[in-house]
Amino acid sequence: MPGQGNQFPDSVTLNGADYFLLQLDKLMWQSSGKRNVCTFVVTLPEPLSLQELHSQLASRPAYQWLCRLRLRAGLPFCLAKWTLDAKVRLPTINEYQLANAENLPDKVLSAALDIKNQSAFKIDLLQCAGAGSIVVFTWHHALMDAHGGELFVRYLGTANTLKQADWVADEAIKLPLRIRAKIASDMKEFLYNTAQLPLMSLYKKSAHKPLARYRVLAFTPQQSLTINNRAGQLNAGFLVSAFYLAATANAVMQVQKQRGADTGDVLVPIPLDRRKRGAQGPVLGNQVSFLFYRIPNAVLNDVSACTGELIEQMKSLMRADSPRRYTIMLDFLRRLPGFVYRRMLKSPTQGLMASFFYSDTGDSLQDFDELFGQPVRGAIHYPPNMYPPGLTFIFSRFQGALQITLGYMEPDVTTAEVDLLLTQLRSTLLGDGGN
Repeated sequence: MPGQGNQFPDSVTLNGADYFLLQLDKLMWQSSGKRNVCTFVVTLPEPLSLQELHSQLASRPAYQWLCRLRLRAGLPFCLAKWTLDAKVRLPTINEYQLANAENLPDKVLSAALDIKNQSAFKIDLLQCAGAGSIVVFTWHHALMDAHGGELFVRYLGTANTLKQADWVADEAIKLPLRIRAKIASDMKEFLYNTAQLPLMSLYKKSAHKPLARYRVLAFTPQQSLTINNRAGQLNAGFLVSAFYLAATANAVMQVQKQRGADTGDVLVPIPLDRRKRGAQGPVLGNQVSFLFYRIPNAVLNDVSACTGELIEQMKSLMRADSPRRYTIMLDFLRRLPGFVYRRMLKSPTQGLMASFFYSDTGDSLQDFDELFGQPVRGAIHYPPNMYPPGLTFIFSRFQGALQITLGYMEPDVTTAEVDLLLTQLRSTLLGDGGN
């Protein structure tokens, strides 16, 4: 049985980023009835039977182990843990028949995982009439980040093996308490100063629960090269993601201007993967820190100037060792009771949290070409969408092609506004007249 013989640990302590994302989950549940879950959708060209899927998973002991982990928060000021319950059943794999492969069921994209009583990881199998299968992997964000989820999916569906050390990282931060407390205090002051209102946002306060929606903007490999070349022309250098973010902020501003609303600065936290380049682990535990950017309203209409501003802020944050210091702060706050932590998170922006959320998963899917014995035809992330602000952009590259997943909330953003948002973003990325 996994968990015995030291093959896998019987418990895993939540690291600082895990506990932070657990508190975001509780805020999301209160505001939108949604959970902080990540969804990874993989499209296969041929049908994959439910029996074959079960057969593949049966040979993956880490799947049996991970699906039997349950959250145990413990007493106040104690560290939360994932604890193995070897007696529970594995989660059911639901199978759906789809008439249209482009319209994924809402129940699949809005999974409400009860991680205290149920698995924090689940799989759905979608059968497309005459068009192969879609495998949907869903996990709670407090368990794994996007890259960790990708590594786990590769383990499930290929012959790749992972070493014991690749599963869970040693999260011990060996600094005296007084130093960690000082760093946490300094970072808190920095965040409060950075998050001063007013901020630009498409959020509209409503008495009704919002409806979570997704749209995908996909580019061809040739268009993706055009976008990268344009980033170079706008002095992004090797930081192409700075150009992506500048174009995104500009598109959001265009919708705000159409509304005739006053626009403030843009506040956006950017997750930063702490794994070494090319590393196969760790899988469990969010290996992310954050960079917090505040983009002045004055540069939002000039994508080149905005890109330059972001690069300068990034350099300043890296010189200040901000990612490491933010990780230390998150680790220091792990013992804070949840209700105190959540109040602290909302305080700087009076609950807004950010102008929007943004992430670039990098090139991690460039060589993702096989799963369960089949070539992979498509792979894309559908992100959790913190509400407010209720607007999230995920950039990823799959086999040379850039793709963007937009998560938004109705009625905060209308269909017409989403069309404008994506049209403006596409135009800015490709340049005038780009095809």
